[in-house]
Amino acid sequence: MNLKKILPLIGIIILVIILFTIDFQKIFDIFSRLNPLYAFLSFFIIFPLIILANIEWQLLLRKQKIKVSFWYSIKNFFIGYFYGFITPGGFGAYTRSIYLSNESGAPLPKCVSNIIIFNTVEFMAMLFVGAFGAIYLSQLYPYLFYTIIALMILSIGLFLFFFKKERSKVLFTKIVQSRIFATVKDKVEGSIDTFYEDLPRLKDVIPPFIISITGWAIKYVLLFFIAKMFSINIHFIDFIFIMAVADVIAAIPISIYGLGTREAALIGMFAAFGVAKEPIVSLSLYWFVLIWLTPSIIGVFVTMFETKKFDEIVLDDLAIAQFEKYIKKFPELYRHLADIVKKKIPKSVKKPVIIDLGCGPGILSQKISEKIPSAKIIAIDPSTKMLEFANKNNRDNKNFETRIGSSEKIPVSNNSADIVVIRFSITYWKNPRKSFAEINRILKPKGRVVLEFLNKDFPKWQLFLTKIRMHLRFPGFNEVRYHISAYQTAYKTHSVKKLFSISGFKIIYEEGKKKDWKNIIVGQKK
Repeated sequence: MNLKKILPLIGIIILVIILFTIDFQKIFDIFSRLNPLYAFLSFFIIFPLIILANIEWQLLLRKQKIKVSFWYSIKNFFIGYFYGFITPGGFGAYTRSIYLSNESGAPLPKCVSNIIIFNTVEFMAMLFVGAFGAIYLSQLYPYLFYTIIALMILSIGLFLFFFKKERSKVLFTKIVQSRIFATVKDKVEGSIDTFYEDLPRLKDVIPPFIISITGWAIKYVLLFFIAKMFSINIHFIDFIFIMAVADVIAAIPISIYGLGTREAALIGMFAAFGVAKEPIVSLSLYWFVLIWLTPSIIGVFVTMFETKKFDEIVLDDLAIAQFEKYIKKFPELYRHLADIVKKKIPKSVKKPVIIDLGCGPGILSQKISEKIPSAKIIAIDPSTKMLEFANKNNRDNKNFETRIGSSEKIPVSNNSADIVVIRFSITYWKNPRKSFAEINRILKPKGRVVLEFLNKDFPKWQLFLTKIRMHLRFPGFNEVRYHISAYQTAYKTHSVKKLFSISGFKIIYEEGKKKDWKNIIVGQKK
């Protein structure tokens, strides 16, 4: 059982237990009594807090000579909110370093170090305020102060440790190889030294630290007034320091942005002041929506927009290796297409000649040869690097060969192939009509073409969710971009059918629905 996957669920379990112990009618009554105008205005409090945090971040960006506009760094915050929200412990927020690197042109390791420093300053400021809260509440909870002080000493020690390149380089290398940085490690590992470029001096961190403390204080003051809407009436100082301590407890990575752990801490501390569970849970969940959920939703749209700015993928050796590793996670997709190829070979053909057009690393060819051992497979791709991987994956097949070529110029003689199979590569064809004419040329009479293609009608919102699922499977950021960007030049099913018709093919088989992410069409040469 994976402990890393279980830990974030602890907070959710705690929250569920709390919800079973409260009166939902009271919760409903509390929310029904909220002033609509004040409730509406409260949703805007996130913006001054983000602006203040952005001023803090801009100071650190300038010290590390990472140049982005004030407006862009605000957008980058929302990207971090989104990725943090959908990943355990919020560690996905580091994905925003990729966007920062793309926008600024700064090396990715340098951007990662900048965000680590910013997050550490924020965490230290929170602990600083929380320590004062623990001192103030020490008579009620004497252990809190010692716990927070221990966390502060540990954090300061780690912070100072990372400033020493010769000591921290080995440890940092191991950290970026972990799942926390899985989406960026392929770009970071080869240039660890740039992580230490232009690191701010300790004195440079003091102004951001002061700004961060100010931000936390403003946040708690705003929350104090919001609490009035929920009929929570305790002394101002008591409230501020209870919230500060609760945030420290909520920072323990056993939940999603502190859900459950924050509520449990608040219920325990507010109980000493005679406040019931229902107003506390109502306020805490409302605050979660304001501070975390709302900016994360905004982050969805910002992320979609900013992702479009990335350049086309260059498939170097590393990217191809990662591409191959990722697609091997889905052998059933290749086996299914290989089954269709087998079924569409006429029974009279004992040793079919099969062209794998746009073969990539040769995974489909491998599955076809397993289904049809007698088949001669010619794998064609414009990339010599891809063909090297294809040869490696099919090295035990004597009936397999590779040829460099493209769909517009297929290096196969006329009327020599029984079947041409294409998996997704149509989206990269420069001239589809010319490509289909070439396929017609090399096929024998009654020869068949099996085409699996990405469907342009696949809903964009589902495409976006697919992208997120890919990120969470940690294929590497290049691979996500490679797969998702292919939809930009994908075809609708009716357009593909038209290409079959005008190119001299009769459609004999179709698979897939209009809104599916992919479809399959089999055509026979007339």
